[in-house]
Amino acid sequence: MNNNNHPGVLKVLLDRVKTLQEDNKNTEAAISAQTAIDTARRIVETDPAAIPQLIAALEMLGNLRREAGDYPNAEGLYLEALQRADTSEISSNQLARLKSSLAATYDFSQLPESAIPLYQQSIELFEAMDPPAELDVANLCSNLGMLYKEAGDFDQAEDNYLKALEILERVAGRENADVAGVYNNLGALYQTSGYNGQAREMHNQALEIHKEVSDPKHPDLGQSYGNLATVLHKLGDNDEALRNYQLAIRILESSQSGDAKIFSIVLANFASLMREMGKERKAVSIEKRAQKILRRSSA
Repeated sequence: MNNNNHPGVLKVLLDRVKTLQEDNKNTEAAISAQTAIDTARRIVETDPAAIPQLIAALEMLGNLRREAGDYPNAEGLYLEALQRADTSEISSNQLARLKSSLAATYDFSQLPESAIPLYQQSIELFEAMDPPAELDVANLCSNLGMLYKEAGDFDQAEDNYLKALEILERVAGRENADVAGVYNNLGALYQTSGYNGQAREMHNQALEIHKEVSDPKHPDLGQSYGNLATVLHKLGDNDEALRNYQLAIRILESSQSGDAKIFSIVLANFASLMREMGKERKAVSIEKRAQKILRRSSA
C-alpha cells in the first residue's frame, strides 16, 4: 500500500464511524471503529504520523463500548489511547476528553479511587484551555461531588457541587434542568449530613426550576416534590410533607418514562410518614405497592 494513501484511508473509516453514530447504528459503528483501529495499528508500525488517527479511532470505540456498559473493554481502549498520546501531539481538548472518559469508566465500575484523580486532571486541562471549557468543568465537578459524597467527604463534595452550580448558572443560566440537578444533589448532601434546613432550601430551589423547565408530568418534577417532602418530614412539617408526597406520587404514577426505583423510594418514604401519623394500615398498603412496582420493574 502506498504510504501517501494512509491518511485518506483512515479518514474514510473514521468518517464512516461518525456517520453510523449519527444514525444511531452503534453496532455497525463499533465494527467500523475496530476496522479503523486495526488498520491504524498496522500503518503506525511504519508511519508514526498516523498515531493521532489511531487515537481518534480508539476513543470512538471506547465511547461506544462505555455507552454499551462494556467497561473493561472501554478501559483498555482509553488506556491504549493515552499511552499512544505520550508519543504524539494531540490537542488539550482531546487529552482532557480521554482522561474524563476513562474516569467515567472507572466511576461506573465503582472504582472511585481510580476515577477521582482522572476527573481532577481533566478539570485542570479543560480549565487551561483558551477559552476554558467551562460546561465540561461543571459536569466533571458534579461527578466529583457525587464521588466525594459517597466517600463521606462532605467538604470536598460541597466544594465541587458549588463550583458546578456557579459555572452553570453563569454560563447556561439559572432556568435549566442541569442547574436543578445540582441543587438536588446539594440538597441530598446536606440532608445526609444532618443539615436539614439547608437541604430544604436546596430542594426548594430545584423544585422551583423544575416547575419552570419541566413538563408537568415529567418524572424529574415528581422526584423533586418527593425530595422536598422527605426533608419536610424530617423537619417535622408533616402537613407540607404530605402535600408534596401526594403531588410526587401523582406525577410519578402518570409518567411513562419514570424510574421505578425512585417511585418506590418515594412511596416507602410516604409510608413512613403515614405510620408516624398513626395510619398503619395505609402505610402497609403503600409499602406493598412499592414492593410490587420494584418486582415488576425487575421482571
